[in-house]
Amino acid sequence: MRFRKYSRKHAFNILYQWDITGEDLDRLTKDYWENLESSYRLASSVAQNLKNLIEEQKEFSAEVFSKKFETLADEEILADKLRGKLFAVYLLLKAVEDFHNFALTYTGWISERAKPKLEKAFSILSEIENSLEKLQKVEKDSKESLETLLEFVRNIRENPPKDFETLKSAEREFRQKVLQIVKTFLDEIRDFSTKRVEEDMGKIREYAEKLLNAYKGHKIEVDSTIEEFLKDWTLDSLGSIERNLLRLGTAEFVYVGVQDPGRAFNDYIDFAKAFVGKKAAKFVNGVLSAIYNKKVAPAKGEG
Repeated sequence: MRFRKYSRKHAFNILYQWDITGEDLDRLTKDYWENLESSYRLASSVAQNLKNLIEEQKEFSAEVFSKKFETLADEEILADKLRGKLFAVYLLLKAVEDFHNFALTYTGWISERAKPKLEKAFSILSEIENSLEKLQKVEKDSKESLETLLEFVRNIRENPPKDFETLKSAEREFRQKVLQIVKTFLDEIRDFSTKRVEEDMGKIREYAEKLLNAYKGHKIEVDSTIEEFLKDWTLDSLGSIERNLLRLGTAEFVYVGVQDPGRAFNDYIDFAKAFVGKKAAKFVNGVLSAIYNKKVAPAKGEG
């Protein structure tokens, strides 16, 4: 039961790809799981690589690594929890990069006393502050350390460096503070990714393929059932996302069966809301509810 939502999500991803590409479903399924495992292993590898560089106090480009973590965070096939940690590291490394740009711009102010450079420098500080505040709202466990970082940035704003050495020192200190927080997230990314591949993937894949096989084995019946409950629509006239959420949900409710229908409904509603919007979520919920109430509930003796 624990991984059912991820199983449904991955099964939907595969079914959606099959619907829009027309490729062989078995081949798509095989390639999908290989790509998923590869993405998790890459996340773990990148996290461990960066942590090694930090602990060995070796130089690395915050810009290069921030782009790596941004790309990984955009991988929708990865678990949402992991994507959140990847995005957190991206924001923190981006803050290091931005603080370096602040220092460069502020150096121009110290040298030339040109007001536009001072304004630009403080504008960069504001961006850093906004980014850290955004991160603080979602990373509750790191709230205190992020607040310390925010206080450091605010103090720079209130007491700007008066010479180059103070400015360089501030940049070094900011980088060190950020990397201390980053190391915690890197451990979490590595541990989560490794566990997902080595312990969880089998359970997730088993139920996902059970759903896919249910649809594949009853494709005509599932599509006919959905058509029966569509008003003023045909299955082909629906968007591919709505169509395949209905296919998967119908296959699960009618041919697989669920112990917790409420949670299953919530999952399909959440997917529709995330992928298309609230209107689509309401539509998917309405059709699946009608199918469940007419085709499933009576057989289970439900009201």
